[in-house]
Amino acid sequence: MAKLKDKIENGLNEVRILILGGQVLIGASFRTFFESGFNDLPHATQVALLYALGVMLAGFGPLLLPAAFHRIVEKGEATVRFRRLLNNALAFALLPFALGLAVDLFMSGEKIGGPTTAWISGIASGGLALGLWYGIEYIQRDRSRKSMAAKRSEEDEQQTRERGGESLTYKVKQVLMELRMVLPGTQALLGFQFVIILMPAFEKIPAHSKWIHLGSLIAIAISAILLITPAAYHRIVEHGEDSQEFHDFAGRILLLAMLFLGLGLAGDFFVVVQKVTASLPVASCLAIGLMVFFLLLWFGYTAWKRRTT
Repeated sequence: MAKLKDKIENGLNEVRILILGGQVLIGASFRTFFESGFNDLPHATQVALLYALGVMLAGFGPLLLPAAFHRIVEKGEATVRFRRLLNNALAFALLPFALGLAVDLFMSGEKIGGPTTAWISGIASGGLALGLWYGIEYIQRDRSRKSMAAKRSEEDEQQTRERGGESLTYKVKQVLMELRMVLPGTQALLGFQFVIILMPAFEKIPAHSKWIHLGSLIAIAISAILLITPAAYHRIVEHGEDSQEFHDFAGRILLLAMLFLGLGLAGDFFVVVQKVTASLPVASCLAIGLMVFFLLLWFGYTAWKRRTT
């Protein structure tokens, strides 16, 4: 049976896969609103695409929560509580992306074959995703095996505490893995946001939306720059050696990058909401709500858990 730290490493790799796929899907969804054929879609479909994007952004928040929780609450240690959080984040975040994928395929089917094709495409893709991501797991779950695994993990955590915690090398490996979780998808999202500026539909949005998009683009670019910084620091300053200073530095950089990423996502969400609804108050409220959600989830919840443990 795998040790607790190996289970956590596997969990982080699984979150990394979902983050990369999720950010690419989110970036493509942002671009959809500026494609030339978007205005030809029925208004109900435009609203459905906007709703799907909002749901995926809400689902993206829990995917980054483990990284913040591991840095702020656990200080890089492998714990049963952190593994449980990883499992919950994965279980919750799959649902919004299944919905988002179904809506995107609904739109594609409607564009090519009309309403009937749209409903078949959306329901079939959503049903397949839910069946493979939740149905099989529910059927195959084994409560006794789960209980045995939980007990073994608790024993591993106790043994690690008796040894004085995980090694510095392990902690550095984990923080680098968490940086790799966020970086590839952020770079993909950044590419989508650059392309939007060159699309004809971008010229038709209000001037303030253009400036907000520029600010969002800069925020996401800063996030990508920050996520790359620890690699350069580790090579140039530490010469590849592990140190507590580097571990702490990389953790702070990761959290700061998440802050800028949240700002960028919320800003661009404002742009697409206003484009679809033509309402400044609605766009402002939804974008601010999304940013508050990210801040409370990544930093508020983790700060509260740190104080109460």
